[in-house]
Amino acid sequence: MLSSSCINSNSFIIIAVLITLAIADNASEDDNNVLGNLFTALGSLFLTKAAQIASKEKQDDIRQQISDMEQQLQSLKSKLR
Repeated sequence: MLSSSCINSNSFIIIAVLITLAIADNASEDDNNVLGNLFTALGSLFLTKAAQIASKEKQDDIRQQISDMEQQLQSLKSKLR
């Protein structure tokens, strides 16, 4: 899998421009519109997937914090007895 940490943002822009020029120069206006819409849809899906992963990770972190706090509470209760 491609890691974004190995390529800086300027390189991403240059790569995107080169790919766009390579594809778009030989395509009709309609083809460019279709491809543009396809890439926009793909980008939206990638962003949605990333948001879902981040949300799940945050929920997992919160669940772990709750579990840790419950254990601490039990430990404190046992010290009172």
